[in-house]
Amino acid sequence: MERSNFARMVSEQQARLRVFIRILGVRPDAVDDIAQDAFVIAYQRRHLLEDLEDAGPWLRTIARNLVRNELRKSARRSRIVNAQLTESALADTRHQISENWSDQWLHALKHCVDLLPDKSRALVDGRYQQNLNSLQLAEDTGGTSTSVRQSLTRLRKSLRACVEKRLSEAPS
Repeated sequence: MERSNFARMVSEQQARLRVFIRILGVRPDAVDDIAQDAFVIAYQRRHLLEDLEDAGPWLRTIARNLVRNELRKSARRSRIVNAQLTESALADTRHQISENWSDQWLHALKHCVDLLPDKSRALVDGRYQQNLNSLQLAEDTGGTSTSVRQSLTRLRKSLRACVEKRLSEAPS
């Protein structure tokens, strides 16, 4: 694979790969690291990929193996949120998701975020788009860091339920 084709593949696949890695239970602040590691490995092995149409499943396999390796590492600095959840996600065949499923998941998440009240949407945007911590968000909203963390926990649960509902209602 030529470098220009590889660059195009990275551009096309990066959002889906990050979603997949997060679904596997990787901490949000480590998703980019694992995605980057997956792209480095893919670049080193780019000669093995014959068809760009197979790039998504190939990258997800690389990422899955990196996450498995993360589970095997000593507890010196784990990037995994919950080892049991991640083990389950790795074993669960439904996580061998297609490109279409990733697109549907992202579309559903965007829709659900758009449905949030302005204040809630601002919290989600501040935390996940601007990478602000709870203290910074508390300063912006005039609340406490504890109330921000509690609100984000409720919002994550609400968004997950919304996304799951939209995906279950979507035609197969």
